[in-house]
Amino acid sequence: MKRTLVILCLNAVILAAGLPSASAKDAPTSAEQLRSELESAIKAKDRNALKSLFNEHGLSAEMKSIDDETFNDLVKPDSNIKSVKLSPLPADFHATNELNGVRYVPNVSVVGMVDVQFAEEGNSLQLPYGQKDGAFYMAGTTEEKTGAPFVKEKSIGVLIMGLSTPAPVTFTGSCVYLQNGKETTEDLSGDKGNLSKAFWGDYVKSCTVKKTSDQGWLKLKITEDNQTIFESQKITNQEPVVYLKK
Repeated sequence: MKRTLVILCLNAVILAAGLPSASAKDAPTSAEQLRSELESAIKAKDRNALKSLFNEHGLSAEMKSIDDETFNDLVKPDSNIKSVKLSPLPADFHATNELNGVRYVPNVSVVGMVDVQFAEEGNSLQLPYGQKDGAFYMAGTTEEKTGAPFVKEKSIGVLIMGLSTPAPVTFTGSCVYLQNGKETTEDLSGDKGNLSKAFWGDYVKSCTVKKTSDQGWLKLKITEDNQTIFESQKITNQEPVVYLKK
């Protein structure tokens, strides 16, 4: 399974996880302790230790199953990591989101992200974390019905893959998608070698990405409802990669 990511969480829906299996007194009491224990659990391929760091209080069966996929992916034999670091929340991060008559709310007070960099070049995973009752957990997402009219939308993912070391690839671009019939533009600029965007909408109208650094390569991948609708080849020059809906 390709791991790059994520926002996560999904940014439109924070797809993180679970109820602590340990009691609150055993839970990490600092962000650094949470980071350290998460790193140790991944390296040891200890699924139970990993699961205990995620807050599952109030999660639906569907949300828990999504978290289970994350746990399974992180403890796979080939899931070797390079680093686990704390990072601030992205500027466009939204803790609470509404979709199809459902409001998605984190079950901890989110304060930042845990950035997991895998050994495979260009692969990373970002997960939100926060505090509850004096302890720190990876965040989970609860669902509340809003009573708003149900309108079926697609989950849209835009992924830019590129080298992150020794010199991260830089790029600029944008993506235009429709949401409830209205055009919305998402910025795709980055300087970390890779970028992942996730949101909900009707469909992707167009995407353009251009490498601005001299070295390295990048690829553009677009998905709708987890189905790949476009994937470019590796681009080593500064010619723009363009997707236009047919």
